[in-house]
Amino acid sequence: MLGASHAIMSFALVYGVTGRFLPASVASAGAIFPDSIERIVCGRGWMKYHRKWSHWFPPYLALAWFTRKYLEANPFPGLIESIGGGLYVPVGPKSITVTAAFFLFWWLVGCLLHLAEDAFFGPMPLLVPWKRQRLFLQVFKTGGLAERVMARGTLAAAVVLRYVDAAAGIVG
Repeated sequence: MLGASHAIMSFALVYGVTGRFLPASVASAGAIFPDSIERIVCGRGWMKYHRKWSHWFPPYLALAWFTRKYLEANPFPGLIESIGGGLYVPVGPKSITVTAAFFLFWWLVGCLLHLAEDAFFGPMPLLVPWKRQRLFLQVFKTGGLAERVMARGTLAAAVVLRYVDAAAGIVG
């Protein structure tokens, strides 16, 4: 899948599920990381290492799980809290670390969505990062019309779903 399609698809999936623009945007940025890090580290020969160590899901999944547990144990403080009748914006070590964890979690969700999306385009590492295995039938060709239509169609469906939900309160 091309980078633009990863970004669009991940944004659409997160926005469709959460209805929130910020997590969807952060996930969209995370969705381009696995391919980008290969290009940065490997340079011109990056395709030789494509879908190997940077596409191995256990590190992303473990870090996302620990980050989620941290966020559950440390709820995000309100942007404006009341103390003694006055309002203030909480800024301190805890609010900064919780904010960083929030962004890290959704960025990792984008990385994991990238891996799930790539599984339909060819072999991916499953048990070990240096051996790729075909997880699903190769449904789409990278850069093909079907890929672009699928990504943009998913985005349109997410926006329509959220519009209908806002109008009728269908989704919980």
